[in-house]
Amino acid sequence: MSERRKHLEFLRKTAREAIWAGAYERALTLYDDALFLARSWKDRDLEDLFTCNRATTLIEMDRQDFDLSRLKEVLLRNPSSYNGVLAAYVSANAHEARGEYSKARFYAQTALAKARDLGEEELTGTSLNLLASLELHESRFEAARGLFEEALERLESEGESLSRQAAVAADNLGYCHIALDRMDVGVPLVEQSLSVLDRLGARQAMDYPSLDLCFAHVKRNRLDDAESWGIRALGLGKEFGRDDVVKNSHYLLAETYSEMGRESQADEHYEALASYYPGFPALKHYLRQISLMEVINLRA
Repeated sequence: MSERRKHLEFLRKTAREAIWAGAYERALTLYDDALFLARSWKDRDLEDLFTCNRATTLIEMDRQDFDLSRLKEVLLRNPSSYNGVLAAYVSANAHEARGEYSKARFYAQTALAKARDLGEEELTGTSLNLLASLELHESRFEAARGLFEEALERLESEGESLSRQAAVAADNLGYCHIALDRMDVGVPLVEQSLSVLDRLGARQAMDYPSLDLCFAHVKRNRLDDAESWGIRALGLGKEFGRDDVVKNSHYLLAETYSEMGRESQADEHYEALASYYPGFPALKHYLRQISLMEVINLRA
């Protein structure tokens, strides 16, 4: 490997570590530097790779200023290569971020088929995970569960059981079981996920596992535990700008405090949640009257 390529690989590795730590701005700067160097050195393969990596970082930051047409250009130019599979996968994530779920499913299926053809086990696992997430979005918990199980099995077979990807898959699988009231199976999976993410220093990925444990404990009526995990999820959601996590945390904490009889604290969280929906002024009153615990989907 040339010194130039070694330098670019070092930048990529450092950027990925920054993402795991939640330092998105630093990761974006590193990918920008790497993309500039790859272009100046006319290394098309690494230019395509960093284009995908940069788009992934923007999506993680809940930003929409990624170049989707550029990703699809990489896919069309490299239909049977690692970069092509990665471009299909990132395109699926981009469409999901825009709420374009049918397009997201198409590109996720494309990524999965191509990853399997090439024997790219990591991308096969992540593509399965993404397809499962899309099923989860539609509340198809059983279908999602099967896909998450396959994704996790593949990652584990490749010795990646302690990776960030495997931890995310384990959390999602655990959530499926919790949503289906299989607490004894789901809760240990989520706890396992949190343990791995904590060891990796991947704070930005710990918001959903914390939320999932809050949800499980509310359903089990273990209210002190629900409060603890809900506060943690809310803090992480605010720290990393995850509005979906913040909103769900407010709702679960409101339900928790209501069950505890701590009405003033419940009202604070109902009001915080209602502030996200100014067109529904009666939301707080509605949620006070009707519990959504049996129908809520934390991934919808």
